[in-house]
Amino acid sequence: MIVKKFLIAGGNSTALVYGCPNADKDKTSKKLLKDVEQVGFVSTKATLPKMTMMGGELCINATLAFASTLDKNGELTTSGLKNPIPYSNKNETTTIQIPFKFKKDDNVILLDGIGFILYDTKEKYEIKKSELSDLSKKYKLPAFGGIIYNKNKIIPYVYVAGVNSFVKETACGSGSVAFSIFSGIKEVVQPTEKIISIKMNTEFFDISAKVTSYE
Repeated sequence: MIVKKFLIAGGNSTALVYGCPNADKDKTSKKLLKDVEQVGFVSTKATLPKMTMMGGELCINATLAFASTLDKNGELTTSGLKNPIPYSNKNETTTIQIPFKFKKDDNVILLDGIGFILYDTKEKYEIKKSELSDLSKKYKLPAFGGIIYNKNKIIPYVYVAGVNSFVKETACGSGSVAFSIFSGIKEVVQPTEKIISIKMNTEFFDISAKVTSYE
């Protein structure tokens, strides 16, 4: 078993695990979550490069990390999305395209595989695990996040039901997409002060960020 670690937009430490038996994924996730914010499992046997997240959720930052390890451009598959998605790597920046599909319910944004609730800093200063757990159950999603925002900057929290994890994240791709839908802002500042860029058209969200590996 091989473990590779990455930072996306200067934060959101992510472990990608290669060659892990299905029976060991739960304990491997829990062990790695002591050091990283999220864990994805990579399959090398699939026709297309494939990643499955620790709770079967959609994780855009982990998908960016995975894409950064692949060719200059191509397609990959990831948990939370039914169909393959395009990716590209250029000038130390990785870009992925996910389908332009979401639902909006007041201050709640629902994507495939994860949802987010958003609050202005004037409304809320902290998000609790119990709130996100309840929302995950309500909307029947494997993961749910909370975003506290101030102008173009976000503070993201993510709960993953499958491993019962709750993390105040240092950067969040899917949260940036949800915030961009909610606010119209395209350059989303992370807690690291780095930027995740979101572009929307009628078919795709283009999400771009710098990915770096570390040990």
